[in-house]
Amino acid sequence: MSRTTAALALTALLGLGLVGCSAPASDTGPAPVPASPTASAATASPDATDEPDSTEAVDEAGAAQAAVELCAQASAAGQGDVCVLEGATASDDLSFSSFRIVKIIGGTFDGTIEVTGAEQVTITEATVGGSVRVDARGGAVVKLATIGGSLDIAGVRSATLVKNRVGGELQCADGVQANGDGNAVTGEVTGTCSRVL
Repeated sequence: MSRTTAALALTALLGLGLVGCSAPASDTGPAPVPASPTASAATASPDATDEPDSTEAVDEAGAAQAAVELCAQASAAGQGDVCVLEGATASDDLSFSSFRIVKIIGGTFDGTIEVTGAEQVTITEATVGGSVRVDARGGAVVKLATIGGSLDIAGVRSATLVKNRVGGELQCADGVQANGDGNAVTGEVTGTCSRVL
């Protein structure tokens, strides 16, 4: 038997072995989502027997899963702990809690965006229909964004807020060093955010 024939036979046997060990088609779950900068993860709707606490957990889990899927599809960085979205769109709430760096550049987001625990957060030229909540460890930059709800900043050492339009409140927690200017806010402005108008 020649080397080529032996290699082909071995490859065929390995292929048969992998197919034989895989789960039946009905157990493989949903089809993979095609790579595209547009994501709309399905949110679970509670049935009548769910309690309010479990509904909140489902919504948070759905928002976290939607963020992970969107980053996996559209992130230019391609690293597990870095999410860079450029011109992305999403109709669901997004919760970025497993990323060290989150950068949202442009794009349209119908729901709320929440970023927790990140070292670096940048949101620029994005349109967000809901609120934006940043509770991170390092620094945050939000500039030239249009936010339909509130903008809440907490946990960061410094926040740079420049020329944003905020439809709700602008809140900076104690200890946040907020800098910037040119922000238009419809609601109440609290904390060190008062210096960025």
